[in-house]
Amino acid sequence: MCHSETGTTQGGVISPLLANIYLHEVMDVWFEREIRPVLGGQSFLTRYADDVVLVLERGKDARRVMEVLPKRFGKFGLKLHPDKTRVVRFIHPSPRQEGGMHVRPTSESFDLLDFTHYWGKSWKGCWVIKRRTAKSRFTRAVKGVHAWCWTHRHLPLVVQHTMLVRKLRGHFNSYGITGNYEALARF
Repeated sequence: MCHSETGTTQGGVISPLLANIYLHEVMDVWFEREIRPVLGGQSFLTRYADDVVLVLERGKDARRVMEVLPKRFGKFGLKLHPDKTRVVRFIHPSPRQEGGMHVRPTSESFDLLDFTHYWGKSWKGCWVIKRRTAKSRFTRAVKGVHAWCWTHRHLPLVVQHTMLVRKLRGHFNSYGITGNYEALARF
């Protein structure tokens, strides 16, 4: 699997709307027409604005795509984010790995759209892809609420309560997904 975040041009950062339009041709069409037909295994692309995940069945294909991806983006004056572009080994844990109840999969986790994606066990004991709030987003949210409370502590309690309820509701609406209970409870 290849995970990448784009968004920089020679002149600066692209807005998400422009990235969505521009990257349709640069990434989506290119992947479907030129890359996918030459891959040995199954593959698909998922993109939201400038966040891209390429899921490739074979590691050899992932390495080949990672070689040509910077060239493709450079052709359009774009650069891949060096810290966020990488090949991630994200393989479904096989039944042979299950010697006990708490077997850890050998796959890595990755962050996409404010969530960390990782393999975990469902309530029924099956391996599923789980998501939790990414550490950086969680920390930023906690610090933001703390800073707001500190700077607005002089306001009447009713006003503080109303605003904190709004902030909590917004956070829970954004991060309230199945499997993310622990991060929500810590918030």
